[in-house]
Amino acid sequence: MKKIKQLIIRADIGNRILFRQVTCVLVLFALISGCGYTTRSLISRNINSVYIPIFGNYTFRNGLEFDITTALKNEIMSKTKLRIAGKDDADTILTGKIVRVDEGATSSNAFDNLVESSISITVNIFLADRRTGRLLLKVSGITGTGAIIITRGETINTGVQEAATRLATQIVYELEEKW
Repeated sequence: MKKIKQLIIRADIGNRILFRQVTCVLVLFALISGCGYTTRSLISRNINSVYIPIFGNYTFRNGLEFDITTALKNEIMSKTKLRIAGKDDADTILTGKIVRVDEGATSSNAFDNLVESSISITVNIFLADRRTGRLLLKVSGITGTGAIIITRGETINTGVQEAATRLATQIVYELEEKW
């Protein structure tokens, strides 16, 4: 009788361990299959190249259009399979307009000297199929921000570069998310 009880207890422990293992595997499978993660690009397969003209600039701050266009081209080349092409060779044309620039002090010291500032750049983008002229995507109000820490010797150009890089990342995210 004692041996039977021991066998029952061992079997019960084994069943609990097996149940836990099966439960863990099922939960892991549910998490992996339900999260929507994919290793392939979300950009349509029939689009292989993009032409990106210099962004339009409808703000008071000159030169931003070059920084943003360059940052966007770099981001597309490093994060997607799209090829940057000339206007006549591209499948799509990605145009953008800088519509707003905000600069502001975020902190100052006891002597009212500026310690930290920020710049925020907002754009609208349009993606069109070059072959048909059809508008594939229009997104308004994409914003990138950059910080400027004066005590580290940073200038407005440092903040602009950071904002342009973040903006390029957001634009590529929008391109992939909408497809």
